[in-house]
Amino acid sequence: MQAAGSRRTAVRRGRVLVALALIVGSLGWVAFKGLGSSLVYYRTPTEVLATPDVGQSVRLGGFVLPGTVQHIGSTIRFVVTDGTTRMTVIDTGGVPALFRANQGVVVEGSFGADGAFHADTVLVKHNGVYEPPRPGETPTSANLAGDG
Repeated sequence: MQAAGSRRTAVRRGRVLVALALIVGSLGWVAFKGLGSSLVYYRTPTEVLATPDVGQSVRLGGFVLPGTVQHIGSTIRFVVTDGTTRMTVIDTGGVPALFRANQGVVVEGSFGADGAFHADTVLVKHNGVYEPPRPGETPTSANLAGDG
């Protein structure tokens, strides 16, 4: 009788361990998928030109080269560099207010057969410096550090 009881206990323990392993594995998978989709990865111009996937959606990161920003109607053309390679970017969706030369950017879009990167979205890196308004001063969205 004791052997049957200990066998049942071992079977129950095994079932509990299998259930716990499934639960922990499922939670780990959900956490991995959730974190993976929220991270923003980008490729540099050197990486994009090394393996140009024409038409493939990709994020391109680098700095806007000074003197290359051109506004042509609703289209904006500029050159992004990683310090080694330069790539022309064409954007028709508009750029954020903080966009300017020497600014770090991440552009989402695709590399075109014409050799240019066609952007759907332009994201800019800001300096992250917050300066509260001085006493008696009304804050405005145009108060940018270093633009004085």
